[in-house]
Amino acid sequence: MKRIAVSLAVAAALAACQQPDLRNQQKAALTLSAESLAQRQMQSRRYDTRDETMILAAAAGVLQDLGFNIDESSPATGLIVASKDRDAIEAGQATGAVLLTMLIAASGGKGSVAFDTQQKIRISVVTKQVPDGILVRTTFQRVVWNSAGQVSRTESLGDAAMYQQFYDKLSQSVFLEGHAI
Repeated sequence: MKRIAVSLAVAAALAACQQPDLRNQQKAALTLSAESLAQRQMQSRRYDTRDETMILAAAAGVLQDLGFNIDESSPATGLIVASKDRDAIEAGQATGAVLLTMLIAASGGKGSVAFDTQQKIRISVVTKQVPDGILVRTTFQRVVWNSAGQVSRTESLGDAAMYQQFYDKLSQSVFLEGHAI
């Protein structure tokens, strides 16, 4: 029995020393999936202008029109970060938390169940000079806090309608500013 255990330990140690196929690992790590490419395409638009300042000004105006507050703006680096606070209470989640708290109390326990209460929607707009214009990439994130004041989740938002709404308004604003209308 002791020999079998020693043999298994030696075999495991030798297996751990095996070199992984680094070339395939590196290739896989640097290759974007079809899903990543589709997401990047949804988040990015190219504009036929060299005026990055005008694009950033238009983006800031659109964000404010959509109810966002500008948190950070750096024209030198082509960055705008904005956010807005929203209610995150969902009726089903709150009802479940109340019922679970009542069950805990009925069984003699103490405590309460937390449920989502507040959320902050953040948007980052990054511009980059490309040979034939300006590339704008936008990302939306959401941070949700629960009734205990703790962050319950942080997530990227991938709703195509949000991106489409932003870029439709940005395209309109760029057109109007470009033609001094």
